Amino acid sequence: MRAVRSVTDTLPGGYAEVLGTLARDGPQNISSLAQFRGVRHQTMRVTVAEMESQGLITRTPDPDDARSVLLDLTAHGHAVLNQDRAARRRAVAAAATASLTADQQAMLGRIPVILETLAAELRERSTR
Repeated sequence: MRAVRSVTDTLPGGYAEVLGTLARDGPQNISSLAQFRGVRHQTMRVTVAEMESQGLITRTPDPDDARSVLLDLTAHGHAVLNQDRAARRRAVAAAATASLTADQQAMLGRIPVILETLAAELRERSTR
């Protein structure tokens, strides 16, 4: 992912990760996003404020904690995330076509399912 993002990044640092997390896992509070990204709460607050000012995310009161807010994607945030993902897919497809054999390309097509299976197992283990 780092190599792909280095040539296709259309979003400032961390935005794609935050948007992807919200798209995949649903609304989150600032603390959980900071923990997921491995950054300080204050750092995530700044990122969230920037993303909110750009219309990428929205805040709603957390029904379980009156002191907290939940962050979620806006329609614009979904669109920007989809554009970023599409740019990465195009970059990988172009590089694969240019440098991989047909067998290697077929193998590459199976990798996302394998990685998602592995990631799901790791997420499950982290909650045990």
